[in-house]
Amino acid sequence: MSPQVLCILGSLFLFFGCSQEGSTADTPVELDPPLQAVDTSEAEPATKKQQAPAIPDAIAIEQDGIIAQIANWEQLQEFIGRQNGKIVVVDLWSTWCEPCLREFPHLVALQKKYPEKVVCVSFNLNYDGSKDSPPESSSDELMEFFTKQKAEIVNLISSTPDEDLYKKLNLAAIPAAYVYGTDGKLQKRFDNETLAYGQEGFNYKEHIVPFIDDLLQQPQKQTE
Repeated sequence: MSPQVLCILGSLFLFFGCSQEGSTADTPVELDPPLQAVDTSEAEPATKKQQAPAIPDAIAIEQDGIIAQIANWEQLQEFIGRQNGKIVVVDLWSTWCEPCLREFPHLVALQKKYPEKVVCVSFNLNYDGSKDSPPESSSDELMEFFTKQKAEIVNLISSTPDEDLYKKLNLAAIPAAYVYGTDGKLQKRFDNETLAYGQEGFNYKEHIVPFIDDLLQQPQKQTE
């Protein structure tokens, strides 16, 4: 089953979905009014430094100071395990998923809000396993998108075909976001497989950011 079909199935029970024809990284995505303004006026001051590759030995692509790497889910989990004392947010997305593109700026804004306490990861699922289109084949499109979004976060391009990862994670479709606590353990998965977040699905402003704020207020566990 292709990614497009997965999105169509998702739209049947959520009244929205992802369409490869509907949006690409080159197509401006209009933010809904409640999500349009991202207030980072009270954000912690970030220390300006050169972005470094997050995954050792993974292929890295750089453009205008923005780095993306080709990696699999296991490499990502190893990276998460090294982020002692920090909350990690992993956003699963694709350029053909309009809800994903709409929320992407809020992932970037979350990193700017908590540069020392939260690590934001974009995990792109454009790769469908086609031999004619390996993971790096979409790198030009993705790097242009990352640059436009000023995505100074951990940008990963999945080396695993999207359908294989969906099965591995028992995930029906994207968008989806995984939040890991300061101890590296999964705290919550946000997805739209039910109507828990209404017909429009989850978003950062109303669901993910408040959840992060609550986690940050909890006493941190000691990590080795």
